[in-house]
Amino acid sequence: MPEYIINKEAYLKIILHACKHSSRTVNGVLLAQQVSDNDNTTNKIIIVDAVPLFHHWNTLTPMLEVGLQQIEIYANRKKLNVVGYYHANERVDDNKLPPFGQKIVSKLQENFNNAIALVVQNTKLSPENPEIAIVPYIFKENQWRPDNKAFSKIEETTSSSSKFTLDDLEIPKLVSSSIRKKHFEYLYDFDEHLENIELDWLNNFKVVELAFEQNSKSK
Repeated sequence: MPEYIINKEAYLKIILHACKHSSRTVNGVLLAQQVSDNDNTTNKIIIVDAVPLFHHWNTLTPMLEVGLQQIEIYANRKKLNVVGYYHANERVDDNKLPPFGQKIVSKLQENFNNAIALVVQNTKLSPENPEIAIVPYIFKENQWRPDNKAFSKIEETTSSSSKFTLDDLEIPKLVSSSIRKKHFEYLYDFDEHLENIELDWLNNFKVVELAFEQNSKSK
């Protein structure tokens, strides 16, 4: 199993998407770079971006196919791979990957063998007490299972044995600040793009600049 590294832009978009539509099911896909070792086997998958899909639909629809096709074109242009799926349930106490979410990530797995799913833990979305608010699901023993030990030691050491890490230990704190400032109002998904084609759902540059303005050029 490769190591998965999640960067701040991807984590930010996942969490803000869930916060913007907190009473709805939301989902999207994960884009990544692969880093191979000397024998050309992939040992690191760096998740560099997340593309928000829906907050209206929670079933497999023709629009899902359209959205995935557009994301695939975008990913190819950026020389990235579609490596997984993220999901947040509408109920605060529901932290599981539902059957239709499993079907979507299984579909992605047909093109990327090491595909994963990230499920938002709604009870941890507190701006006052920032925690890592995602749990990975991996395909194991012919079914999608949560990796509840992921990130378990990330606060203690950067040399954690977990196969899942964040590229910056300050990410939950930075994202919590972004939640307090309501930056999620500037994040758009494919649903919103269908209502207004001018909305930037693939890049969402604005929300990244607002959240990490100390690392971006001021306008």
